[in-house]
Amino acid sequence: MQQYTLKVSNRDGVGRGVARRLRAGGRIPASLYGQGKARSISVSAVDFRDLNREIGGGAALVELTDDAGVSALCLVQDVQYHAVKSTINHIDFQEVERGHAFTTNIPVYVVGEADCVGVKNEGGVLDHKSHEVEIRCRPSKLPDHVNADVTSLKVGEAIHISDLPVLEDVEYLGDPSQVVVSVQHPTVSAEATDDAGGSVAADEVPASKVSADSEQDSDSNA
Repeated sequence: MQQYTLKVSNRDGVGRGVARRLRAGGRIPASLYGQGKARSISVSAVDFRDLNREIGGGAALVELTDDAGVSALCLVQDVQYHAVKSTINHIDFQEVERGHAFTTNIPVYVVGEADCVGVKNEGGVLDHKSHEVEIRCRPSKLPDHVNADVTSLKVGEAIHISDLPVLEDVEYLGDPSQVVVSVQHPTVSAEATDDAGGSVAADEVPASKVSADSEQDSDSNA
C-alpha cells in the first residue's frame, strides 16, 4: 500500500466568511475527525488536486502534517463540490489509528470485460452493480482497490462479494450474496401492436421473446 503526504494549516476561524476568504486565497477549508475530537484545518487547492491525480480514484491513506509538525494518518472521508463551478468547497478527513483495524470502502474494478464469454459470445450486457465494497483491515493492509474478473462469466451469471479475491488480512463486510457485477440477457426494443391494430410502445424485452413472437406471427399468416 502506498502512503501519501499532504501539508495542512490549522485554522481558528470558522463560518462562511472565513471559508470564502480561504477559497479566494487558493485554499480549501477542511475538518479532521479523530481521537474523539475535530480540528479545523485548510489545505492548498493545488496540492489537493495533485494528490487526487496521484491517487487516481483508489482507496488511500494520507499523512497530514500541520504547521507545528504534528501528523495524523487519515482517509479522505468526504469531498463537497460546488454545485455549478465543480470546485471543492470542503473536505472531511477521518483519522485512523496505526496498527488498529478500521472500516472503509474500496472501489471495485472490473477486468476482463473485452473477453467476457457472456458479452463476447452470447451478446449479454455487463451490469456493474456495486462500484465499492466495504472492508475492514489495518492501515498497513489497505488495498487501493479489488478486481472483479468477469472473463468467464456467462449470461445469467454473477460475481458476488463472496466471490471476490482473497486479500491478505482484509475482511469483506456486508452480505456475502450481494451482487457486484453480472451479465444480463440481451435486450432489444420492440413495438407491440394492440387489439385495434394501432401501435403502442413496449418496454425492452428479451431478444429471445421477440424472436419467438415473430415465429408465431409468421405461422399464423402462412
